[in-house]
Parts: sequence; structure tokens; C-alpha cells
Amino acid sequence: MSKRNYNVFFHTHTVSGIVISVALYIIFFAGAFALIKDEITAWEKGNTAEILAPEDIDFNRLIKSIEAEGHTLYGRDIRIIPADAKKEIYVQLTDSQDTTIVNVPNKPTYFYADQESYKISEYYSFYSVGELLYRLHFFHQLPTIGIYIAGFVAFFFLFAIVTGVIVHWKKMVSNFFIFRPKTKLKTIWTDAHTALGVIGLPFQFIYAVTSCFLCMSIFVLLPANYVYNNNQEKLLEDIRPMMKTYPLEEKMDTVLDVNSFMAKADKKWENFTAQQIYIKNYGASNMMFQVDGLLGSKEKFLGNGRVVYKMATNTIESEKSPYVNSYVEDVELTIRKLHFGDFGGMYLKVIYFILALITCFVIISGVLIWLEARNKKNISAAKQLYNRRVGHVYLAICLSMFPITALSFIASKLIPRDLDASRQTILYVVFFVGWLLLTIYFKSKRDNYITNKYSLLWGSILGLLIPIVNGLVSGNWFWKTFANNQLDVFTIDAFWLVLASVALAVYFKIERKVPKVSHAKLVAEYQKTVLDQRKEQENQLETEEDQSKKIKFMRTKISIFWLLIVVGFIIHHVYGLFGVYYNESLMIEGATGDVPVDHHLYRIFFEGIAMLFCIATLEVSKQWFRLTSIIWAILLGIFNIYHFITAIAYEASNISEILILALMGVVSVLLVKTLLQWRKEIA
Repeated sequence: MSKRNYNVFFHTHTVSGIVISVALYIIFFAGAFALIKDEITAWEKGNTAEILAPEDIDFNRLIKSIEAEGHTLYGRDIRIIPADAKKEIYVQLTDSQDTTIVNVPNKPTYFYADQESYKISEYYSFYSVGELLYRLHFFHQLPTIGIYIAGFVAFFFLFAIVTGVIVHWKKMVSNFFIFRPKTKLKTIWTDAHTALGVIGLPFQFIYAVTSCFLCMSIFVLLPANYVYNNNQEKLLEDIRPMMKTYPLEEKMDTVLDVNSFMAKADKKWENFTAQQIYIKNYGASNMMFQVDGLLGSKEKFLGNGRVVYKMATNTIESEKSPYVNSYVEDVELTIRKLHFGDFGGMYLKVIYFILALITCFVIISGVLIWLEARNKKNISAAKQLYNRRVGHVYLAICLSMFPITALSFIASKLIPRDLDASRQTILYVVFFVGWLLLTIYFKSKRDNYITNKYSLLWGSILGLLIPIVNGLVSGNWFWKTFANNQLDVFTIDAFWLVLASVALAVYFKIERKVPKVSHAKLVAEYQKTVLDQRKEQENQLETEEDQSKKIKFMRTKISIFWLLIVVGFIIHHVYGLFGVYYNESLMIEGATGDVPVDHHLYRIFFEGIAMLFCIATLEVSKQWFRLTSIIWAILLGIFNIYHFITAIAYEASNISEILILALMGVVSVLLVKTLLQWRKEIA
């Protein structure tokens, strides 16, 4: 690779990485916890019950609970997602195809149902810190645009990955085994950035690609919509067959047993687990019961299947075997499986969690490399100070996420259940306001070492308190939950115990590397530079002011010289008449009584041109004018000196005329000299 191409890729990698670094860190840090958001909710609730299997759901009872909430289900499609670690069943209703039925005002069309009591609760009735971090992962707190910002960040992240691989390609393997902890800071961060970047490279590439698809799917659908001639219903039916709708037929008088169809679907394929259940056109003669599910990941990675029963006739309307692949469905399923890491159980989530935190470190080390690379003597104090301020803000925002997340976990456990309706507000205040205050505090310290040290210390202390607070509040001590095989609750305590212990160990290991220039010294140097620049500007202004005064005086002087020449011409012409007055005849030889026109023109030309230059000198300073003035002054000076010499030779008795011509010659010489100085000063 040529040096030019290398520099292009290197700077592209640096710029694309620095621009998105803070947003990317937030995405990965929040995403690490989003992987276990359901376990976090179970931990907060202290619910130790077993997860209800899809085939054990009492759908008849669930439907009665929904109707008891005031929802008229006829003509609606009901989407049901079986319980997960939260121990709740997710339900979503569409609008009824019967236009006489409208949604009940202030009644949400998506909610949860408890897996044991089937009691309906609103989606946000118990807002979990896991939900907060999950939504922060794609900037959901920024309405509408948040997810697109996350998508563009993912796109630039992909760009940074590709350019980074190109830059480090030749030395990627050799540098992977190099780590020099006792050398200069830039080398330390570079070694860590390269080694950990290579470890997490496949994971990071997967996340960049899948995030682009999930967050910017609108750009994927735009060309597809064109292919389908804007028939969005047909497009969605092909891309997501589970969303297929059916025209509403007449209403049935009898209520069918839904549970029996679930039992049939469960036995359709071996090791087949329902992921989503749809009841379509509820209460109509063409009421459909649809089950979408997957084979076990050990048996088949992309084993998605579907069976649709027409309930009135107890026949299969359509089916898709999980052993037969579908390109369109499998592409989306692959992307979702790779992104959410739900195909390898808790062990894979732990690996994803660790890789997400490694990526966070890669991002931070990249910022620190950028800072150290610009901490050089050849870079001005002002630029160094600006770079450091950027670094202080970046690290304050990123590193303060660790302690504030731990604090939010403690706060979520301490909020009484009778304040469930206010949980979202309380958690938002604790997390976002606390995050802002911590960021301001660390920024005010203006020391990345303190930011790193204390964020690790506070985060580890609060992290170690999380299992203790959980045990005191709910009695679910981590050794008890482990012994009782309550792994959902145990997982969170174990995560924080390990994470906090590692952070505490790192806290005791890290030592301050004395920077090349301390921040205080850099500020003092910057202030000195500012003062020197200010003095230099003042001196320059004084010089310019003196120069302006000098040039102004010079132009006035030149204008006076031109005026003296005008007066000289007039006096010379008057003195020239003396010979007429003192001769025997008052008549000039050849005179007719009329003044010749050429005599008028002669006087107007010399006197008028000189007067024009006199006035124009005060108003015009262009180069062409100065050059013209010099040429005309030289010609005029030659003319005056020549006239002076001829006057001595032929009119020696006319002393007054000779004297005025001598003075005009002197003025002409001074005029030329001053004009040359004016030209030199401005040039």
C-alpha cells in the first residue's frame, strides 16, 4: 500500500472513530446489559417462579382476562409472546376489522399478563432498569430520530472497522502478541487497542452489520417497495409471512377451545418451541390459530417453522416446516439471532457481555491514542488544551456510566412496589440526572486519571452492594438462588459480583503515568500564549496605526506638492507678463486682440492635471494611480528643469520667472521622492 493510501485510510479510521466514540460507547455499554434485560426484570421483582412453557399457557383463561379489561376481541388479531425471564406473557391487539368496534379510550392495545394469575398489567406498569438500558441502547429516549442515529453510528462503526483492518492488516498478527506496559502511554494504548480489537473484531463486525439492518431497515424496504409497486401489504406478507391477514367473515355463535390447537401445534414437530402465537380474526368463522416457533439451536440454527389452523374446520390452512429453509425469513432470523445472541443460552450471553465490555475498552483506548498522539511539542498549547478538553468530556461521559448504572440497580431494588406507577420517572431521574452530575464533576476535575480511578472505585463499591441490597430487600441471597436453581435472579448478582471485583482489582493496579505536560502547566502556557498574542496584536495595531498615520501624512504632503506646482504654474504665467509690461510696446508681436485657443489649452492642461492629481491623491491609493502619479511627476520635473535651463539661457534678465521655475523644479524633485516613498510603504 502506498504511503498516501495508508494515510487516507488511517485518518479516515481516526476521524470516523472519534466522531462516534461517545455514542458508540453508550450503545455497547447499554447493550451489554440489554442482553440480560429480562433477567434484570426478574431480579428486580424477586420473582423466583419457573418460566411457564408455551404449551402450558391457558389461552382460554388469558382471553377471558383480556375481555374482562373491556376489550372487544371480535375481528381483531391477537399476538401472544410466551413468558420469558420476566414471568409475564406479552399480548398485542390489532384494530378490529369490524369498523363498528373501536378501541376503548385510554386502553392500551399492548400489555402484559402474569403467567400465574393472568392478571393484566400495562407495558410500563413495572419499568425496569433493564428496559431503560435496553432502550438507551438504540437511543429510544430521543423520539423518532433516536433509532436512526443509532443506525448511522453503526454504519460509521462499520466504516471504522474496515479502515482499521486495512491500516493494521500487515502487522495485525504480530502486534496481537505484543504488549509493552512499561513504555510510553501512546504505545500502551496502541497495543491494547490492537490486541483487544482483534479479539473482538468478528463480534464487532457482526454487531455493526446487524445494527445497520435493524436500525435502518426503512432504507432496505424502500427499493423493495418500488419492486412491489407500492403494494406494502404484499411486501410485508412476503418478508414477514407471520403478519399475513385474512378478510373478516361472519361472526360465530360458539366460542372455540384455543388450548386444544396449541396442544396440536406443540406435537407437530419434535423439539419445536413456540415463539409467537397469533389468533387472527377472533370470533369469526375464518378464525385462525397460528404458531411460529423454532427448533432447538443444537438441532438446527435456522429451524423456524409455522403452522396455521383454521379453527372452525379444525384443518391446517398452511404450514412451513422448520426443516425447510426460506431465504427471506432466514436472512432476517440470522440477523436477529446474531444480534441478540439468543441461540446459545446464558453462556453465549456471558460471552457477548464480555465482548461488549472489551469493545468499550477498545473505544476508550482509541480516544486515548488520539489524545496522546496530539500531546506533542510541535502542537500549539491552544490546540493541545482543546484536545484535552475534548478528551475530558468524552471520558467523563463514558466512564461515569459504570457507577451510575450500579446506582440505578440499587435504586430500582429500593423503590417500593406501591410506587410502580412512578418507577420510570424515578429511574430516569436517578440515571440521567445522576449521569449528568457525575459527568460535570469529572469534567471539572480535568484529569483523566481521576475520572478513570474514581469511576472504577465508585462503580465497584456500588456493584458489590447490589447483591447485598437484593438479599436485604427480598431475601434472595445469591447463594440461596443458586442452590434453588433460580438462575435468572442469581445471574444478576453473579454478574455484578464478578464485574465489581474485576473493577476493584483494576483500581488497585492502575498507577498514574506522569503526563508530558501537566494540565495546569498547559493552561499556564496557553494563558501565556494568549497574553503574548494579545501583546503582539496590540503592537501590530500600534504599528498599523503608525503606518496609517505616516501614509496619511505622506498623501497630504504629496497633495500639497501638487498644489504648489499648480500655484507655480499660475505665478510663472503671471511673471511671464512682466516682459510685456516693461517693453516699449504693450502688444505681443502678431497679436490680434484675441487669446489663441492653444494658449488656453496649454494652461488648462498643465494646471488642470496638477490640480486633478492634488485632489485624487487624497481619495485614491490604488497601485495604478501611484504608478501614474510617479510617471507624470517625473515628466513634469524634467519639463520644469528644462524650462528653468532655457529661461537662464534666453531670459536671464527675467529674475522672478527664473526664481519661480527653480522653485518648481525643487518641488518636482521632492514630489517624485515622496511618491516613491509612498509606493514603497504600501507595497
